[in-house]
Amino acid sequence: MENKRKHQEAVAYIRAKVDQLLALLGTCPLRPEELDDDTLIELDPIGIVAGSFTQVLDNLNTTNRELTAAKDEIRTILDTMGAAVVVLNRDLTIDDCNRLAITWFLRGSNPEDVRGQLLDSTCRCGAANEQRMLTENLSETDFLLNHHHYHVVRSDIPDAPDSPGKIVFLYFDITHQKQAEEQLRLYAQIFRNTAEGVAITDTDQRIIEVNDAFCRITGYPADELFGVSPLIFRSSLHDDAFYAEMRRQILQIGYWRGEIINRNKDGSVTPLIETISAVRTADGTVSHYFMLISDISHLKETQSRLDYLAHHDPLTGLPNRLLFNDRLSHAISRALRDNSRFAVLYIDLDRFKTINDSLGHDVGDKVLTETASRLLKLVRHSDTVARLGGDEFVLLLENLTSEEQVPMLSDRVVEELRQPFMVNDTGLHAGCSIGITVYPDDGQDAVSLLKNADAAMYKMKELGRDGYLRYSEDLSSAVNAKLSLENALRVAVRQQEFVLHYQPIIDLEHGNIIAAEALIRWTRQDGSLVPPDQFIPVAEETRLIIPIGEWVARTALKQFSQWRDAGLALDHISINTSAAQVFHRGFAEMLIGLLDEYRLDGHSVQIELTEQVLLHDIKACQRVLMKLRERGVRVAIDDFGTGYSSLAYLKQLPIDNLKIDRSFVRDIPADANDCAIASAIISLARTLGLEAVAEGIETREQEVYLRGVGCRMAQGYRYARPLPARDFEALLVSPGLQQLS
Repeated sequence: MENKRKHQEAVAYIRAKVDQLLALLGTCPLRPEELDDDTLIELDPIGIVAGSFTQVLDNLNTTNRELTAAKDEIRTILDTMGAAVVVLNRDLTIDDCNRLAITWFLRGSNPEDVRGQLLDSTCRCGAANEQRMLTENLSETDFLLNHHHYHVVRSDIPDAPDSPGKIVFLYFDITHQKQAEEQLRLYAQIFRNTAEGVAITDTDQRIIEVNDAFCRITGYPADELFGVSPLIFRSSLHDDAFYAEMRRQILQIGYWRGEIINRNKDGSVTPLIETISAVRTADGTVSHYFMLISDISHLKETQSRLDYLAHHDPLTGLPNRLLFNDRLSHAISRALRDNSRFAVLYIDLDRFKTINDSLGHDVGDKVLTETASRLLKLVRHSDTVARLGGDEFVLLLENLTSEEQVPMLSDRVVEELRQPFMVNDTGLHAGCSIGITVYPDDGQDAVSLLKNADAAMYKMKELGRDGYLRYSEDLSSAVNAKLSLENALRVAVRQQEFVLHYQPIIDLEHGNIIAAEALIRWTRQDGSLVPPDQFIPVAEETRLIIPIGEWVARTALKQFSQWRDAGLALDHISINTSAAQVFHRGFAEMLIGLLDEYRLDGHSVQIELTEQVLLHDIKACQRVLMKLRERGVRVAIDDFGTGYSSLAYLKQLPIDNLKIDRSFVRDIPADANDCAIASAIISLARTLGLEAVAEGIETREQEVYLRGVGCRMAQGYRYARPLPARDFEALLVSPGLQQLS
């Protein structure tokens, strides 16, 4: 509005000056040198007669000076204006302009360059806006040129008796004004549409403006908030000290920001992030207060949900390990204070892995959720049931009043989990093993109590499962010994403390050595020998069997290659292979790579698997063995007859030999049952086109019987114990077999 008023004043001033100039031009349109007597007489005969000619010339000169001064004044005004001025004749040729018009629009260096030229040919932007104003008879308009906004005002100078009318265009650069207006529109739009609630108060802290979000968050319509103090939003959830600190910060640092709970119009409360800022004028005086609020209800809900998930098992909804440890620590503090006792029951499902692997994770999840439900029904509300992970659960029984409580509950848990789990109309049997610790007898801190309960649970599994066992000191010794063995085994892998011994496999028909079984031995740095049945289970549990197994394969094949190059005739070398190796990615490729490295064909090596390996995943096992069979690698089933798997694998897998377990050979020929079992295995092998190998032969009577029922291959102490490579070579080249008593 202010700019428009100034524009109008400028136009009026220009018009007055133009009228003055035209009036002077109308009074004396001729120059003094053009005035002769006849002309003077025609102009004013009375004046000529009455006055002197000199007086007339003086008047004329005075008039010309005034005219020149007026023209100079108008030119100065035009060139010093903050607007561009273009004066057009009726034919739209340029009559005059100021320098700013030359700078902004016209092609030329000064007004004289453009006088008499058509505007549309001289103007760098054409004359479209001016033509539109004339056609539509507009007195003013706006247009954009080269990223600048202009406001143009048109003024018509009417025709005089001896002078045609003219058109004056005044151009004002309103770019800054437009930018300011755009910013104001943007701020207003942000104010209206921001998701945060915004309120402005005066210095008396009375609300003078709010946006829609503020009304939505507080529940108040805008007309009920104007003139009201923000004190109406106070809830009873903050004390006076809270608000006093808020006022102190606003006064001292100019703003306050924090989390607050305000009361809405309907009486409900909403958690908010609120910012209150003082707005100051240029001289530092506070003029307003600005309040910004954000509803964080959804963040609080998300935080609560995340907190729940961080402390609970998502499948069963039970407390997880983190929350259980926290409750266990609190239980220790209470028991210490009250001189009370509590128990920890560490529960592991016995056959869950078989269910999960064979029937799938969906079925396994249903078993786990049903287990959680059954356990919750057995305990008091004050007790804790938690899932630590996998199929491991733990119970925390506080405030024990008698020694019988723990075994009674343990019996109920074992019995409850013996009951079949009905999944898809099928009854699944899992059972459980439980390890028990009691505070303070079996541990006085959370770590010890859980560790010892875990040790007791694993001992229960070793004893046959499906029961419970309380922790004792000897269990701790066993756990420590196992941990010590594991650490020593890791060192042994790094420092290669292992050696291979070789036991001959005998052709009973010809009485000669036809193959060797490579058997690992571990001699610790202190010279002590660790039996394989002690460290192999630890190696499998820790997966150290992977690097150990690769070392065995490399060492055995290298030795076999050296024997072959030395002319020592052996049909093949046999190496024991665990489930962890077979199902480890790249096992087949590793073995084939070693065959290539030592220039051996596949028939030179035989891998020995137990039936338990096949139980793990017969399909995956089949893929691995078929890949090895393509290279000619042999496969033997070790300890045959001791497993629980279906004999269907015998026709699904590429198997060459069945090794009769030594437990069936030990009492031959005295035990009729062992004789029958051994005979059946040999007959089965022959029927399937396989070879049977009897392990553990120690006497001539055993050998005679087994040869009599068709067994062609054997190994055992009767022929040789496992021997170092050098001793085995000596046995190979000796005239006859060394038979040990």
